[in-house]
Amino acid sequence: MPIPDQDMEKYRETARKRREAAEFQRLQRLDQAWKVARQAAQILCDEFQAREVAVFGSLVHPELFHLRSDIDLAVWGLEQGLYLQAVARVTSLDSDISVDLIAVEEASPSLREHIEDEAVHI
Repeated sequence: MPIPDQDMEKYRETARKRREAAEFQRLQRLDQAWKVARQAAQILCDEFQAREVAVFGSLVHPELFHLRSDIDLAVWGLEQGLYLQAVARVTSLDSDISVDLIAVEEASPSLREHIEDEAVHI
């Protein structure tokens, strides 16, 4: 039994509205993630004397960023003894968005290469 055109149009309209709402939420989260990343970079430089901070991963590829994406931060010049304090500080900035902090000097060569290839310094 075919679905009447009127019912099919209602279905299509509802599906379109759901897609638009999901995209709006994704873009809001993307914007919030950039705000948190900038705030974290400021804290890392001001409070922990980091030399440089960059974003990598899905945040620098908006088409890959989704509602469960996290923030990948690379940090240069962070004293090894301050790493855990820095992690605690930046992960507490937003309870909805997790932050992964990578001390570049301690990273594997392949991860360092990946970071250097796509890093956006902030």
